[in-house]
Amino acid sequence: MRSLPVTTIKGGINRLRVKGGARADTLYDLENGYVTESGSVRVRPGTERVATLGTLTRGLCAFGGKLHVFCHKTVTVPTGYVLDIIVHPDPPDLLIYADGVPLKTIHFSEPFLGGLYVVAEFDDDATYHFWLQPGVKWQANTSYEPGALVEPTTPNGLLYEASRYGEPYPPWQTDEPRADATPGPQSFIEPTTANGFYYRCIATDGPTPRSGATEPEWPTFKGGTVIERVDTTQPETALIDSSIAPAAGSTPAAILPAPDPTNPLDKYRVYIGKTTPGYSLP
Repeated sequence: MRSLPVTTIKGGINRLRVKGGARADTLYDLENGYVTESGSVRVRPGTERVATLGTLTRGLCAFGGKLHVFCHKTVTVPTGYVLDIIVHPDPPDLLIYADGVPLKTIHFSEPFLGGLYVVAEFDDDATYHFWLQPGVKWQANTSYEPGALVEPTTPNGLLYEASRYGEPYPPWQTDEPRADATPGPQSFIEPTTANGFYYRCIATDGPTPRSGATEPEWPTFKGGTVIERVDTTQPETALIDSSIAPAAGSTPAAILPAPDPTNPLDKYRVYIGKTTPGYSLP
C-alpha cells in the first residue's frame, strides 16, 4: 500500500474509493492522532516504550525516584528499574511450585509510610497484602544497630532485623559498689534504657566508691568515657569504660583531667563497646 505524508486535510475521514488512489488531503483512518482547528494533523501525546521487561515481572510503580517492578524470584530488569521480590507466604505445593509460586497480577501498589504497600495475587489465586520496607544491603565486618533492616546481597524476598546477640548485661543501679574490674561478662553494665552500648568500670578513687543517685548521660560513641562521682565529704569517683581495654602500659585514670568537686557538670566519662555484633531473623 502506498503511503502519503498527511500535513493538512480538507475533510474528515473518507473511505470511499477514489479513482487514482487516496488523496493527500483526506483521511481513511487516524490512530493516536488528532486534527487541529487549522486542519493540521498532530500526534496525540502519550507514553513511550523505553524498556522491555521480563514476562515473569508484574506491575509497575514509581517510588523513591525509580520504577519498581515485582516478581516471585530474581530476574534481570533493565537499568533504572528496581526489582522487588514478593514470595508466597504459604506455598500450596512445593512439588508443583518448586521454583516458587509465580505472581499473577499486582492489584495495587503505592508508597505508604516509607515503604511500598502492595496487594499481590499469586498463580494459585491467593491474594496477600505486603508492606515492603526498605533495608540496607548486608556488608561484611559491619555492626548493625538493634532494629536495623538488612537485605541479603542476593535478594530473596526477605528482610532480616538486627537484634541483640546474647543475653543483656545487668542494668545500671544507684548506690552500687564500684571496683576496678578485669574484663569479663560480670564486669559490664548497661544503661537502664538500652542504647546499643555497654560499659565497664576501669578505675576508681577513694576507699568505698559507689554509683551515684542519678544515672549518667551515657555517651553513644565508641571510645568515650564517663566519670561517675558521689558527693561526700571525701569525693570518690569511678572511671567507667566498656569492652575497649587500654593500650599496654597505659593508665586510663592518669590520662584524664582530675575531677573537680566544685563543678556539678564534671561527673562522667566513658569507654564504650557495641552490644550488637550480629543480626538474626526475627
